[in-house]
Amino acid sequence: MTARDAKARARTHAEVGGDSRDAAGWTAVRPREYHIPVVRGRPVLAGSGCVPDISDEATMEIRFPAGAPAYRDSNLTVVFPALVDGKQVPCAISVEALEDHFGARSEDLEGWMRAFDAGRPRIEAVAREHLQISNGTPVLLKSGHFPPGNVAG
Repeated sequence: MTARDAKARARTHAEVGGDSRDAAGWTAVRPREYHIPVVRGRPVLAGSGCVPDISDEATMEIRFPAGAPAYRDSNLTVVFPALVDGKQVPCAISVEALEDHFGARSEDLEGWMRAFDAGRPRIEAVAREHLQISNGTPVLLKSGHFPPGNVAG
């Protein structure tokens, strides 16, 4: 490496917030901005040659029957049904999610069920989003599907 190259690297490194002493042997890389064209909320990937045609897409009818949820001990979930275009699809939420986001206490079956009932509108809204994304396949909601913090009122 020539002295001129070393100075250029040090200058570039200092421009992006680094220390010129640390520049020796390192190549400074500026962050890149990626601009992907989006049509109706869907990315148009390079090389596809065309914009996706989503005019034919059918809207799924998703409903949640008012029935009582069921606790499943085998995987620590509360299970509730959804009707997707008239077909029953199982949905579930982990008890961990109920504890983390809906105020349930650990190892408390009644508390998990109360937390589900209290948070049912939000739980069903998130389940609806995932049913749409997955084209109506079964959904298991976990703690990471909800924003940080307790949403229980």
